[in-house]
Order: sequence, then C-alpha cells, then structure tokens
Amino acid sequence: MTSRPVSVSNNESRNKPVKPGATELRNDFRSLIRSRAVQALLLGTAAVQAAVGFTGGAHDNDGKLHRGVLQNAVREGVALRLAPNVVSAPARLAAATGAADGSPALALADEYRAQGYQIPDELASKIYTAAVENELPPELAFGLVRTESEFKDYATSHVGAIGLTQLMLPTAKWFKKGVTEDDLRDSDTNLRIGFRYLGELIDRYHGDVELALTAYNRGTGTVDRVLAKGGDPDNGYAGKVLGRGTE
Repeated sequence: MTSRPVSVSNNESRNKPVKPGATELRNDFRSLIRSRAVQALLLGTAAVQAAVGFTGGAHDNDGKLHRGVLQNAVREGVALRLAPNVVSAPARLAAATGAADGSPALALADEYRAQGYQIPDELASKIYTAAVENELPPELAFGLVRTESEFKDYATSHVGAIGLTQLMLPTAKWFKKGVTEDDLRDSDTNLRIGFRYLGELIDRYHGDVELALTAYNRGTGTVDRVLAKGGDPDNGYAGKVLGRGTE
C-alpha cells in the first residue's frame, strides 16, 4: 500500500525510549477488565464516582490529568471523559451505548465519524481492545490515533514514523524484539506497541498524562531538559489528543 506523509513533530523519545517497567496494576488488569467491562458501563452515578475516587473530576489542582484516576476508571469499565469534571451518569451511559449495537468502541468511533474521519468498525474495536489491554482509557487511545495518523494504518511521516500510532522502528524494537517496519503496518501490532509506550511514559512522569503526551511528541530528552530549567514543555500536542478530535 502506498505510504502517505503525515505531519508529525520530531520525536526524540522514539529513538531513546523509556525502558519498560510494568506496574502491579498491569499484572492483574487484563482478566479483571474482560469480566467486568460491560457490567461497569451500566452502573449509575455512584459507580462513576467510585471509579474516579472523588466527584471533582480527573484533574488535580493544577488541572493535570493523572494516571491513577484514569486507571481506576478503566478498571471499573467506565469510559472516562477527558474533561475538567466527571459528567453525570445518564450522560455517560448514553455516550457509552450510543452505537447502534451498544458497543462503546463503536460509540467512540461514531463521534469521530461525525467529524469526517473514516473508521471501520473493525479498527474501532481494535483500538478499544488494545487500549484496555494496556490500561489506557479508550478515549485517550482514540485521541492519540486521531492526532498521530487520522486513523490511517498506512500513514508514514517524513522522519519514518509508521502506522496508526506513528512509531519509529528503534522504539518499537524496545518493546517487541525483532519487529519490522512491515509489522508496524499491522494495526494490531502498532496499536499495542504504541499504547504500551504511552503507558510507560505516563508511568515515567508519575501519572501526568499531559506531560506524557508531550513527551510522546517532543521526546523525553527535550521534555526533561525544559523541566530541569523550570520551563513548561507543553507545545499544544497534549491538548489536541485530549480534545477528542477538535483542533
């Protein structure tokens, strides 16, 4: 398939990836989410509040999203909105079951389709599944793929980043030994490696999702240098991902 260029920023961290380090939560997450996801999505307001641990939302006093809140929400199967405050249970339930067949994956895809993006049902399901397996809120995962590749599995940037999550081969090899460029054009492989990488960045930056997204785009070296000087490394990338398709 012919590759098309996708505009992405130089990503230093993709050539100098973070060494993977699984958390205790990841050890038992897969079996838990598979058995409880559907039931948890049908819970009411109390369950939503329990999932995030408080009613004030998923942000701290500085407005930063944090990993622990997101992990708790995904553990409970709640499709957490990446917004300043947790919305009401009825609104969340409507969004979670908005697709024709009640699938939360297709409901998310429909939101992007309404904005003009072409997302096959199969791809939507793959993004959702890979996100859950890697402890990422599906909405965060969809936002990453939209921003990186506009849901095009053949996307290749001018610097050689490949596929749905725009991975550089050296970075991908850090997470999957022996992986090839052709492998990265396979949607399942690309999504799982890309989401695992983002998860490791979130852990590296102590649960700060926005900082992790900035590092995904700019590179950990650049982000760390700016932070060491007391600066703010934000370049707007995190906002695009968390904006759920808006620019």
